[in-house]
Amino acid sequence: MNRAFSGFQVVIAAVVAVVFTIIAQLFIEAPDTLVVSLLALGTFLGGVVTPFVSFFLKQKKQATQTTPKSKRSSKGTDSRTLYVGNLPFKVTEEEVEGIFGRYGEVYEVRLVKDRRTGRKKGYGFVEMEVTGADLALAKLNDRDFEGRTLKVRTAHADQNEE
Repeated sequence: MNRAFSGFQVVIAAVVAVVFTIIAQLFIEAPDTLVVSLLALGTFLGGVVTPFVSFFLKQKKQATQTTPKSKRSSKGTDSRTLYVGNLPFKVTEEEVEGIFGRYGEVYEVRLVKDRRTGRKKGYGFVEMEVTGADLALAKLNDRDFEGRTLKVRTAHADQNEE
């Protein structure tokens, strides 16, 4: 959904506010109408504001996920993409970035997933600075990682450019 909220969400917030008001009146002995009304209004406004907060948090998360690409272009340095095979299926992009980050700046990690099931296929690509990529290739190829022997190669696209 591209919009921050829908009419359905506002209706749900209003229903929650009404139910909350009824429950509050049942449990408060001498209900002060102003207090109960303020509680209901607060609940309603919370229900209306929540989609906005969710929308802006998603926007902020997407902006931080694109930071590595802008960092790469601002540096203007060359990069190299490495193929990484025989990865454990449960490994995350952050873990792969941590391993390769020891040898140089990592710009992007892409782990390949099956389109149908969404499960990782056990290989991916790491884009990093050229010097760090050469060092990572030398140090990480045939290295044991979580019970599997990593296979690190220069990705085919880079081989055609050279």
